[in-house]
Amino acid sequence: DHAAKPKQKKAHKGYERALELAPGNADYQYWFASASIERVDDVGMLSKMSLASDGRKALENAIAIDPIMVAARIGLAQFFLGAPGIAGGSVEKAKAQGDALVALPDKRGEYQGRMVLARVAAHEKDWAEMSRQFTFAETAGGVGADPVAALRSLAWNLLNQKKDPEAAAPVVARYLKVAPAEDVTAWFLDAEVKRQLGHCADALPQYDRVLVTRPEAKGSRWGAAVCHDQLGQKEAARKNYEEYASRFPNDGRAKEAKAAIKRLAGS
Repeated sequence: DHAAKPKQKKAHKGYERALELAPGNADYQYWFASASIERVDDVGMLSKMSLASDGRKALENAIAIDPIMVAARIGLAQFFLGAPGIAGGSVEKAKAQGDALVALPDKRGEYQGRMVLARVAAHEKDWAEMSRQFTFAETAGGVGADPVAALRSLAWNLLNQKKDPEAAAPVVARYLKVAPAEDVTAWFLDAEVKRQLGHCADALPQYDRVLVTRPEAKGSRWGAAVCHDQLGQKEAARKNYEEYASRFPNDGRAKEAKAAIKRLAGS
């Protein structure tokens, strides 16, 4: 988004100035770090390294000033997990931040720590540990505690990271029971589980439910196209593939959608 770039640059400069005036302010350190990391994707390689380094140092400064600052520890964990090794990325250091969050007094960082540790486990493809940590997060307290979000993350990761619809099915069923009435992610994950288990006829009503609310929902549009196709409903399949290709021309699956449209036209 070209319009956002100058705004991000301006915000970054503003936080930099605030930090020069009050380097002992943990919030300023955190905001400057967030602004630095946000700009990483918009600059050249040398600037990337410099911004990433500034961001990391500012997060570390924020924690040094305020050791119980939950947001700074989450930010640092995300940095360590997302950055390449050359830029300071480290799974061990991400895990250490998760452990530090869980250990904060009054269970202040318990929920966020469990969520961090679950993401670290998913990154390492340690599925048993991932499930254990997300399950702990469901009953954890502290800043931002959200049992439904923990359950949603577990279901999502079992389906999309582990690619195990059988393991995801009971979790999605549990998630559907507690999800808010208009939670389209719950409908989508339910449809995905059913499709991946080979039950397209059961999946389609859920995809359609998502698409009525969110016509721009990429995953549901694709799932609906594939299911109509598998069920031999050529006209509905073609419509969904066409919609997919026109809405998401740069997506990796747009090519597949166009090939499917051709195939269906020829059949």
